[in-house]
Amino acid sequence: MKKIVLAMIEFILAGCSALQDLPFLQSPTPAPAIATSSPQPPVTLISDGYTNTPDLFVINTQAPTDTLAAGAPSPTKTPIPSLTPIARSTITFEPVDVALFTPGPNPFLLTSKSTTQLVWGSTCDGSRSIKFIVQLVVPLKRLKYVLLYLRLQDKYSGRHTDWGAGAILSDNDRGTYFYTIELDQIKDYKLYEDAWLQFQFVAAAVPRKRLGASAVDRNSVSLTHCTVFNP
Repeated sequence: MKKIVLAMIEFILAGCSALQDLPFLQSPTPAPAIATSSPQPPVTLISDGYTNTPDLFVINTQAPTDTLAAGAPSPTKTPIPSLTPIARSTITFEPVDVALFTPGPNPFLLTSKSTTQLVWGSTCDGSRSIKFIVQLVVPLKRLKYVLLYLRLQDKYSGRHTDWGAGAILSDNDRGTYFYTIELDQIKDYKLYEDAWLQFQFVAAAVPRKRLGASAVDRNSVSLTHCTVFNP
């Protein structure tokens, strides 16, 4: 009887140990703890463009500054030498022949001239003729001709041509006289690169009998070669 009881106890213990191997009787394995994510800092996007459009017309007037290191000697500025422009020779006017003046008042008033600059040469544009218009303001008896005399004088020396031309001015029968001088009527103009065209009006009874004359105009009209303007 004692053996039977012992056998039953062993049987019961073996059955209990077998029941422990069943999966539904085993204690579940605890799941690993899920890590709690910490809050992430906000992300700020950087724009590719400018938030403010630069003003292209702003002028920076602030002068640059130079900072010297402590104890450093101040730089010595070398003065910039001043350049004195070289002036061309002083214009010298040749004394006018006294025979060109006639005692008495000037009987003429120059009312207009078509240009103050004549040019010659083929490399520039400009006037190749000049028209003068004068008004007789002092009545002259026996007046028959109003003559125009011309000459050239170099602007930077006393070299000049002789007085010449003696062109007879046309008139409108009301005391106004006029004449147009063409370039080829001016004596030896090709010998002068830059000259004054000097002129005078003369009233005459006959070509050699003067009744009055204007003052000589020395420097209101130039005659210049193109190379002076286009070197």
